[in-house]
Amino acid sequence: MKRNQLAALLIAATCVFVAGCSSNPATGGKNVVMGSWEGEKKTTQKHHQEIVKALGLYDDQATQEYVNIVGQRVALVSDLPNEEFKFFVIDDEAINAFTTGCCNVYVNRGLLVNLNSEAELAGVLGHEIGHITARHPARRQARGVAASLGAMAAAILTGSNAVGQLANIGAQAWMMGYGRENEMEADRLGMKYMVKAGYDPESIGGVFTMFQAGEKFERQRAAEEGREPRLYHGVFSSHPSPDERAVQAAKGAANIKEEPPEGWLERHDEYLTVLNGIAYGSSKAQGVVRDNRFYHADMGITVAFPRGWTIENQRDRIIAFTPKKDAIMQITIDAKPDKQAPREFLLTKLKGASTFKGEPLTTADGEGYTVVARTGSPIDNGSGPVRWVVIYRGNSAFLFAGASRSALQGVPEVDGLIKSTALTLRGLKPSEFPLAEPYRIKVVKATGATKLSDYAADMPEEKFKKETLELINAMYPNKRPKAGQLFKIVE
Repeated sequence: MKRNQLAALLIAATCVFVAGCSSNPATGGKNVVMGSWEGEKKTTQKHHQEIVKALGLYDDQATQEYVNIVGQRVALVSDLPNEEFKFFVIDDEAINAFTTGCCNVYVNRGLLVNLNSEAELAGVLGHEIGHITARHPARRQARGVAASLGAMAAAILTGSNAVGQLANIGAQAWMMGYGRENEMEADRLGMKYMVKAGYDPESIGGVFTMFQAGEKFERQRAAEEGREPRLYHGVFSSHPSPDERAVQAAKGAANIKEEPPEGWLERHDEYLTVLNGIAYGSSKAQGVVRDNRFYHADMGITVAFPRGWTIENQRDRIIAFTPKKDAIMQITIDAKPDKQAPREFLLTKLKGASTFKGEPLTTADGEGYTVVARTGSPIDNGSGPVRWVVIYRGNSAFLFAGASRSALQGVPEVDGLIKSTALTLRGLKPSEFPLAEPYRIKVVKATGATKLSDYAADMPEEKFKKETLELINAMYPNKRPKAGQLFKIVE
């Protein structure tokens, strides 16, 4: 299933419920929905496999179990203590968490990397639990959880007008906002639940601050790069940090008059210890981009892209594009058919399309075929040409497609680059397998002389290495760890 199809499924799933009047256990008001909790749970579980297929779960059982333990602790004191909550870590570097309804909660790996205590994680999970107990997924309008996933890739196949301007290229999937009223309600419920679970309610301020620091940095970076800022619009992104009144209100809602005898739970060091070794950026299952090369250990392959192009490594495809977004390329993988040569395979894929310039290709360890489709480019509403290449290697058919805003003699202006990129596909050499290992978080202890800038050179980002390291440690801008403090670096 393609990601845009998943989006449609989830939109449908969240729009099944219409006007009703049952009492809501969390808010005390009337549910503006029709349908039982059992119906909502069936809908949520029905689409869980599609979410897993499209987005992927992070392949680390210890991380999955830890997030589930924290989530269960918070869910147990929620307004639905007898429901079967499930918590999953999505293998995605974007900073996000979402729920599709009773009672599944999803947290992206990238959000875990940017949090700095178990209490902060409990606050995020409490917020999503609050959406569930207040039945926000069932009440909201038809807006999708994965609306932008795969839009660019689908467009290169269909010529969809929706992405004609390349406006959403590289966008990450996130649960579209429920509206400020619902979000604030989830904030309030989430804080109540985390307090009842024993977590320090002031820790949630760190989550708000993390998003605010990230937004400030993105605005500054966008100004330097002469572009519009790409701002996050999910959980907590537009909310002010909770002040003392909100903290006291959360304690009151949880019927807690004073700090527990054993003290509030924060668990900064315990959280970082669990985080030690988690993938940073792309995971091994997704493949790793280093400089202009893509490496995938499980498939044992590498591909070189044109220098200067941005490479978006998604779960089911790779998308690359020029700085001006006037040329785009994608790679997808199909199973190689048993009795179909590359030419027949490609023409079958493009059935009905007008093609020309067909020719066979030979690589170091595979055979292929290439043609130009006269239409289908996502850059100009489907009217421009697309260069297609298929390369057989092992049991897989690697499918390359590329287009550009300009065309010369009926072919994309970057036609040569597309073909040459396809021809760089080859097997990994033994010495290259370490390059296919992902970057990982390493937790170290600060001394009195420690500065984050001492570790910035190892960050995989091309620019703003120090600032990115500061952001994941809640030390942006220009803060430094205290002696004895655990903090995160990237190796």
